[in-house]
Amino acid sequence: MSFAAIKRWRRSSSARFAMIFLLLFGTASISLFAFVHDRAITHFNAQTDEWLGRETTKVPTDSSRAEAIERAARHNSSDVHHLRPFGVFDAAGRHLAGAPEALPEGHADGIPFEMASITPRGEVDLRAMTLRLANGDRFLVAQDLQESRAFATDLVFAIIWGGLGLLVLGLSGSVLLAVAQERRVRSLTQRLHDIMAGRLDARLPASARHDELDDLTGEVNRMLDEVQRLMLEVKAAGDNIAHDMRTPLTRLLANLRQADHPQTSAPAMAAVISDAVEEVTGMIAMFNALLRISEMDEGARREGFHLLDFAKVVEDATDFHEAAALERGINIRREMRPDIRFDGDADLLFEAVGNLVDNAIKYTPAGGEIVIGLQAGPTLTVSDNGPGIPAGERDKVLARFHRVEASRSQPGNGLGLALVAAIARIHRLELRIGDGAPGCVATLSAA
Repeated sequence: MSFAAIKRWRRSSSARFAMIFLLLFGTASISLFAFVHDRAITHFNAQTDEWLGRETTKVPTDSSRAEAIERAARHNSSDVHHLRPFGVFDAAGRHLAGAPEALPEGHADGIPFEMASITPRGEVDLRAMTLRLANGDRFLVAQDLQESRAFATDLVFAIIWGGLGLLVLGLSGSVLLAVAQERRVRSLTQRLHDIMAGRLDARLPASARHDELDDLTGEVNRMLDEVQRLMLEVKAAGDNIAHDMRTPLTRLLANLRQADHPQTSAPAMAAVISDAVEEVTGMIAMFNALLRISEMDEGARREGFHLLDFAKVVEDATDFHEAAALERGINIRREMRPDIRFDGDADLLFEAVGNLVDNAIKYTPAGGEIVIGLQAGPTLTVSDNGPGIPAGERDKVLARFHRVEASRSQPGNGLGLALVAAIARIHRLELRIGDGAPGCVATLSAA
């Protein structure tokens, strides 16, 4: 591993998390081992103390010195491994018989204590208890602590080796985890560099683990989809502005040149000025629509949202355009549920619904019918029996300035549905264009 890789590993959050987990797990393991060690020693001492108490109760307190010495000698001769020595001491603590040969001072009778002493097995640690006889002598019962101490030593070594193994395993695991995460992050970083270099269609790769990094990758990919959509819209908008503005500007230039002609009469001059005003008004309306779409995409209008009756908004927008429909002999039929509560901006929703109804009126033939549907959700549908929109154009008409070829003879600038789509996005709704068989169905529903 290179020095640079080691520096990256040291900065890796995965490595830090692994080390923190290793530290916590190691601390918990050591605490557990220490608890087990303490409980094991306590268990051995309890068993030893039980045996000491049981043996001392077998010695009559009224035994004579000779009986006590004879009892100790008989037991010691049967204890061939010298693991449980008995001894007899006088009232002053002088050794009379058995082992050990010395009795520590300051220990109460009937209470277990530990001592180091010389026995036939050499210097050993004993756990002992004394019994005061009626004649003042003290009868000592003891047990060698070699087995319990050996177990404690083995347990300590097991803890040490287990801890070392855990440390090596944890360090290895943290290094492998950090390397794997670093490789994955490097892959994501490289893909981001590709995207920044101009490959707007590139997306971050996701793994099969579906972990939190994959969740983040999915969110970034969705953000990139939106960025790509907006950039393509901006590019298309620029191209379409150049295309759509060329014709009115050309007409405006021709009108101005005609007005500048010295032989132009006053009535002709007034007509030229009127046409120029109309052209400029149309261009201003187009730029205002563009500004409103940009404002919607930035989300600046969400601050004015409040709970409203969406059915009332749809009803008002339909009533506003119904007179234009009646002039063309078009019937508007309503299939709406009342009192549909929705959190939004009433003015924006009125504009969106009005644009959909106005589009339907524009392309519905005389004597046709428009159906306005509203269900809970909310789900708004505006269907007509006009020529409809070809399947390949239904997504494109939501972009700015895009117009179906067959509709270019109609007045407009191709911003109506783009504005509706922008209003839908800010309300977390989705605008879909479908086939009415015949005609077109525009649907606004929860995204």
